[in-house]
Amino acid sequence: MVFSELHWIPSTLAAIFIILLTFVKDKSKHKALSYATAFFSLIGLVGYISQGDFDLLSFDIHTIHALLGTSALMLSLYNFARRAFLKKRWSSQHCRIGHIAAVLSFATLLIGLMLLTGILSIEPRGLSAENQNLQVPASGTMPEVEAKEFLNTTLTPLSEQGNNAIQGTPHIDEKTYRLQVTGLVENELNLSYKELLMLPAYSEVAYMPCVEGWGFTAKWTGFRIIDLLDLARLASNATYVVLHSSDGYSTGLPLDYLRDKKVLMAYGINDLTLTPERGFPFQLVAVHKYGYKWAKWITSIEVVNKEVLGYWESKGYSDSADAGTFPFG
Repeated sequence: MVFSELHWIPSTLAAIFIILLTFVKDKSKHKALSYATAFFSLIGLVGYISQGDFDLLSFDIHTIHALLGTSALMLSLYNFARRAFLKKRWSSQHCRIGHIAAVLSFATLLIGLMLLTGILSIEPRGLSAENQNLQVPASGTMPEVEAKEFLNTTLTPLSEQGNNAIQGTPHIDEKTYRLQVTGLVENELNLSYKELLMLPAYSEVAYMPCVEGWGFTAKWTGFRIIDLLDLARLASNATYVVLHSSDGYSTGLPLDYLRDKKVLMAYGINDLTLTPERGFPFQLVAVHKYGYKWAKWITSIEVVNKEVLGYWESKGYSDSADAGTFPFG
């Protein structure tokens, strides 16, 4: 499911219009509704394509949703083109195709609604419950040989992982990099990359669910952000942590969540050091949260006592960002 408003809003309208077409018998109203259906269908298709979500090979609920929607779209456009451009007369075939498109649209609409509201889970089947949030001690030095499996879980190869950025890929110099921890702390920190790698390291397998509908399973290696914050000695009124990235991106999470989930700041993925494209030097592993909480290229951390809306949250995305729930508002 692509959660982009440019996809799901016009696609929803198009699906509703396709269903309504089976009940509208007045030819002038039927024609007007057909034009509206074609318009919103194409806008929804553009919204889908713009997200780059083209994985129709893996058989899951998202693939079924996409195939049903595409089939309904093609049938509707076929009917529309035959009537609008080829001037074909109304026929029983036209009606049969329209009824099939309506059924497919209803199924697509129903699945989309369940995905948007979180009734249908987006967690991968391959990630067993006992392995979720299981962290094992690790080395701060990456083997630099890509792992294919970890904790009996098949990992997604880096070449098949999706990736997003708001301004392209920042390139950070390891030699000059410093991570600052400020705000409601007694001891502000300004640490180098090498100093951060000296913190106790852990590895875990976690699924990164993008709000656009795709995701991937990886082995993440890094230090617990709470260990870093403990070095800074948190103030008693600290409740929320804001992460800032080198490209101007920001997002935040409750302190209790970071502590309870033992959230990692990863510098390794599938036993490889993060590349610039993957978020070097650090990416947050915000388990069970949508990908916009998985901040990359982290350069500073600010501890505050209230919720602060980040880049996407200030544009209407949910600050809780719980994977599988409605991502807006």
